[in-house]
Amino acid sequence: MDTKRTLQLLLFLSMATAGAAADRDLRLVEAAKHADESAVRALLTQGIDVNQRAGDGATALYWAAYRDNKAIADLLLRSGATVDAVNDLGVTPLWMAARNASAAMIATLLDAHANPNLAPEAGGTPLMVAARRGHVEGAVLLLAHGADANAAEREHGQTALMWAAAEHHPDVVRVLLAAGADLRARTRIVRRHVMLCCEAYEGDPEGAADIDEGGFTPLLFAAQQGDIESARLLLDAGADVNDAAPMGTSALVVAVHGGHGAFAAFLLERGANANDNRAGYTALHLAAVRGDLPLIEALLAHGADVNARQLKASPTNRVKSNHALDKTMIGATPFLLATRVVELDTMRLLTRHGADVTLTLNDGTTPVMAVALPTTNQALRMPEARVAEAMKLAIALGAKVDGANRDGVTALHIAATRRLDSVVQLLADSGAPLNAKNKNGETPLALALKPPPPVHGAGQTIVTAREALVNHTATAELLRRLGATE
Repeated sequence: MDTKRTLQLLLFLSMATAGAAADRDLRLVEAAKHADESAVRALLTQGIDVNQRAGDGATALYWAAYRDNKAIADLLLRSGATVDAVNDLGVTPLWMAARNASAAMIATLLDAHANPNLAPEAGGTPLMVAARRGHVEGAVLLLAHGADANAAEREHGQTALMWAAAEHHPDVVRVLLAAGADLRARTRIVRRHVMLCCEAYEGDPEGAADIDEGGFTPLLFAAQQGDIESARLLLDAGADVNDAAPMGTSALVVAVHGGHGAFAAFLLERGANANDNRAGYTALHLAAVRGDLPLIEALLAHGADVNARQLKASPTNRVKSNHALDKTMIGATPFLLATRVVELDTMRLLTRHGADVTLTLNDGTTPVMAVALPTTNQALRMPEARVAEAMKLAIALGAKVDGANRDGVTALHIAATRRLDSVVQLLADSGAPLNAKNKNGETPLALALKPPPPVHGAGQTIVTAREALVNHTATAELLRRLGATE
């Protein structure tokens, strides 16, 4: 079709649409929209079409529900208004009444035989809306009139019970459970490609993984949001306290991920497995990173392994980066993670409970080295004085200063590369070997004499571009004074 004919057709269609709109008598819709009861009453006596639709498909009854005007709704329904008329988005008057948490309007529409299970493409059923709002009376009315307690919304497969648990509405949870809501239902599972925490250097392309996201049950939603009362109801009804998402995160781990220590302690009291590591790490690993001392105490009191190993990293889109488990820390114990994030009180507590401070990462990185490692994560950047304080504590607790990773890198190599002079002095005073060579044959002094290299990866000489200090020789001079050689 040529351009001229296309323009003619578009003009014809535009004129036809305008003509159709002009033919509509929208006075009743407008009167309901503006909550003008007198105008609605007068128009109805004139025999106007009670089901006339506006351009967006909304009827006068839709607007009566939107405005929560029961008097107008009664007038329209007595005049034959279609109770389940939907607008262009698929929204019914009943759905709108549920959104408004209006028990009176919900009852009026249900008494007129509104279908409680009609739902738009997005947003779920009226019962889901009532559950989100925490509207107990609305939920009771809808269920009494046939609402499906186990209907799932189309996009994610979330049910009303999940919404109630996710939004801290235990009273609605109780109503839904009494109506037979499935406490084991799961949201839709989606396979996604995600980055694992955390970048080894700026622009790090490695560390991605395919994971199954979703698969959350009502209990997992309660754990995610820290809703103890909803969880209590779910567990009393038979939910599994060790329930886990497909990616392996148990309710306990989900709670700790979210920073809900009290909820996690509640799960432990209800029998949750403190050593559940289906996600590749335990709740104690997360609690150590968070520095949650009361939760650490609770986990250890319930049998948590103080020397459990981190087997996997956590996805970066699940937690705040400073509370995530780094892919460069595979093999870490809770104590090693505590040193990495410089949580001194956590280091002390874990040691009192038997943490082995001599254990290393899989690549040989020691706790003393972990303290010194730099990061691209701004939330984990520590002042030099704080690093030195944590290292001094780690050494006092028994961590070795002469350990090296598989590349021959020692804590002194890292401190010299980063120009952490006070840390260099501390290591030397603590007996660290001054002239140890890495796999490239470099001593700490040799590294201090050249510009810091680009980042290489976990356990190696890791620095960022912003840390590069070309022509900085103070550290080299310090090392020479201490007796180091190239």
